[in-house]
Amino acid sequence: MIAVNVSRAERSFRITKKTVETIVRFVLKKEKHSAGNIHIIFVNDKIIFHINKNFLHHYSTTDVITFSLGEHGELYCEIYVNIVQARRQAKKYKVSMKNELIRLIVHGLLHAVGYNDLHRKQKEKMVRIQEQYVAELSSIL
Repeated sequence: MIAVNVSRAERSFRITKKTVETIVRFVLKKEKHSAGNIHIIFVNDKIIFHINKNFLHHYSTTDVITFSLGEHGELYCEIYVNIVQARRQAKKYKVSMKNELIRLIVHGLLHAVGYNDLHRKQKEKMVRIQEQYVAELSSIL
């Protein structure tokens, strides 16, 4: 069973829990995960800066941070999505806010299931899969 929890520390844009659940279940099904506990937390610049600084030792804001908390292959994670950064990126890339939030949630989920984007080849593969999922989700949401 896949449990999806949604929290909102930033409320300047609303995405329904049903939409978030659809995104999570879609990606996990594609990635062949049938069980897990996923917590999506929508935050702002201040909160994500604090998380980035205190846990990852990066002194900047970012768009999404994923913490995989499961043990022994268990899929349990927290994904922090920065609504304020998503808004900036949506404007920059000329996409809807909903489309950008889909992209960030998918990106966070791909990290949760083991994808990495530290090296060019890894990043290219991850972005290719991410954009495929975003395109498919955008057509059904």
